[in-house]
Amino acid sequence: MKLLLSLLFTVFIGSSLISQSVNDYKYVIVPEKFDFLKEKDEYQLNSLTTFLFNKYGFEAYVEKASNLPLDYKRNGCNVLYADVTESSGMLRTKLQVKLLDCNDAVVFISEEGSSKLKEYKKSYHQALRRAFESIEELNYAYQENNTVVVEEKPTITEKVERPTVDNTPKVENIVKSTASSQEQVGNESLAVKAVLAVQSYVSTDGAYEALTAGSSIQFFENSQKIGEVTNVNVDAPFQVKTTQFSGKGYLKEGRLIIERVIKGIADPIEMIFIKK
Repeated sequence: MKLLLSLLFTVFIGSSLISQSVNDYKYVIVPEKFDFLKEKDEYQLNSLTTFLFNKYGFEAYVEKASNLPLDYKRNGCNVLYADVTESSGMLRTKLQVKLLDCNDAVVFISEEGSSKLKEYKKSYHQALRRAFESIEELNYAYQENNTVVVEEKPTITEKVERPTVDNTPKVENIVKSTASSQEQVGNESLAVKAVLAVQSYVSTDGAYEALTAGSSIQFFENSQKIGEVTNVNVDAPFQVKTTQFSGKGYLKEGRLIIERVIKGIADPIEMIFIKK
């Protein structure tokens, strides 16, 4: 009897901890394609996953959607990344839903949902809905005052200063270097030499902000995007052109420096962005 009570108490405490940790995250990002499927949103499974998360109180978006909120892009560690895995047999379709943080640590795993239906789409949908029953039981509610503490793993090849928690997102699903870059021809670079960590910067005068991610740098003024540089090589200068300024940029000693060209002034003016 004591053993049974002890086990029940352990399960109760474990469930509470999982529920609380899920509540610390504001968004859920669903990939365009799950690994066990051949095509994007095959059988509308990715769309259904997004719908079910929203149904049960989460704020969910499909990866690379045009309506992704700005604070998600700037704080990727306030996000959970959804994945659905399959372990089907000859007679049953079995699916399980996972939620991972920005460092690929598992935060929650659903109960396995299964279906005996023979038609693929109906079977996948039924199994997924059953897997979501344990997600519904979480009674998710975002706790705005909680701080997600996730130690980011730097991805720049050179030594990186450890950033503060609130400004060190890592969004693996949107900053991966893809194999398609190796298909470029002519004089274009076949691959970026190093991947930029997702890092926020602010100009020393406080007027502008920048966000590095993968091989691109985005620039903002008052939280509105004013320009973007793509295919950045961290070891070489790059051209910057925004609606507010332009010039030559480069990364040096943990700082982003723009040699701003101003009409009527012979020498460029140095703009310095520092890590937030």
